[in-house]
Amino acid sequence: MQEYEDAPPPADALAESLRGFGYSAETAIADIIDNSITAKARNVFVNVELAAGTPFISILDDGEGMSEKTLREAMKLGSQSPLIPRAEADLGRFGLGLKTASFSQARSLTVASKRKGGEVAIRRWDLDYLADSKGEWRLLTSAPEDAGPHIERLEKQESGTLVLWNKLDRVRPRHSAAVGGAKSHLLMEQLEQHLSMVFHRYLEGGQPKLKLHVNAARIRPWDPFLSSHPACRPSPEETVGTANARIRVKGFVLPNKDMIEDEKAWNQAGGSEGWVTSQGFYIYRNDRLLVAGGWLGLGRPRPWVRDETHKLARIRVDLPNSEDAAWQIDVKKSDASPPENLRARLTDLALAIRGEARSVFVHRGEYGKSPKVANLARPWKSVRIGGQSAYRIDTIHPVASYILSSLDDDDRSIAAFFKLLENTVPVEKIWIDTVEQGELPATPFSGETREQIRALARDLLASLMRGRGLSEDEARAQLRRMAPFDQHSEIIDEI
Repeated sequence: MQEYEDAPPPADALAESLRGFGYSAETAIADIIDNSITAKARNVFVNVELAAGTPFISILDDGEGMSEKTLREAMKLGSQSPLIPRAEADLGRFGLGLKTASFSQARSLTVASKRKGGEVAIRRWDLDYLADSKGEWRLLTSAPEDAGPHIERLEKQESGTLVLWNKLDRVRPRHSAAVGGAKSHLLMEQLEQHLSMVFHRYLEGGQPKLKLHVNAARIRPWDPFLSSHPACRPSPEETVGTANARIRVKGFVLPNKDMIEDEKAWNQAGGSEGWVTSQGFYIYRNDRLLVAGGWLGLGRPRPWVRDETHKLARIRVDLPNSEDAAWQIDVKKSDASPPENLRARLTDLALAIRGEARSVFVHRGEYGKSPKVANLARPWKSVRIGGQSAYRIDTIHPVASYILSSLDDDDRSIAAFFKLLENTVPVEKIWIDTVEQGELPATPFSGETREQIRALARDLLASLMRGRGLSEDEARAQLRRMAPFDQHSEIIDEI
């Protein structure tokens, strides 16, 4: 028999250490709402008051509630082993979220809960009280003196749970020099954005699974995939993994800026972190968003980074909660890493979505207006010279071919000018304007009047008929296969 001695951690020391998990106010509140969803709540009311004499944050739901015995167990740290199988709809795992999320923001955590037909049960952790408790785990059985109005709201409900944070020593208001209620403006904005993203699948539809209110304002869902937009390009859903762990994966190529006319709508679709940061994988467990964007360390031949040209690529991954360990889901539910046996397949799927997203980005203006044209003729082509990308005029382009073939043998001025153009393409300038300054080059024919576009089409049509001996119908058909006239077929009909 092994000899041993009991070595429990001092309550005050461990509780203070658990404050360093790295939650923000919005991620901590989302973790509390997970418990409400698991308790089958239909409504959750979040109240944030930082300007009052006694600041507080409260989260009240109308879920099933807990008995006194269940509440006592729930308030223990590590209340349930993460190795125990969870119910399919359970959003928890470690038995730590309620405590670590709360301690990360406040020194006092009160939980009051009521079962249908039962009385309100109350338990409270107070870190200042623990500091004077000689290392003992003293769980208080009463609410703080100023909690009366919050408890009364719960008592009026048939059932539900109240989580109350006091002594908010780590809530960062994130405000300007403004005074009064405006102090928490930025915090409230970030909180609403985060909750609308994390729980968007619960908030969607005419009869949503959950109604979420922050300071009486109802939170509306934010769909990362713009799936209802007509120019969104979804891929077929694919199932990967083993029979016991089926993972659903679906890619989306979002519309480019010229497909979203409203500037505000474009900015909202980019998410709170912006378009570049929001690209990549979106990992869900039981419809709850865990990871928003990023490429999960995947890539070929090296891990991908978030860049401008792939900002329209987003990929949805749905996990069952039995896969937490395989995907290395952390306590905060904010990080994940795909298992080795899925990395190659996920990389292949992402390659396809990234490739399509890059095409939409590079050739914006050609998607959603007219059907794609096969074998589209472009005057420029990309080539590799000495292992680097370069850009050359495509001499087999119908117009370029006509110009070069019509030159006198002694007059090589046009050919020389073509060479000059090819070797002075301002690649660096285009890249800086696009990536560093966030600008997008003007779409084809930007700033041109309809009459100017018609005149150019008329000249090119004449060149095709004269230089290549095409009939008028043949020349019109070929002009429709030239960029960017493939998007202006109606103008060709007007000539």
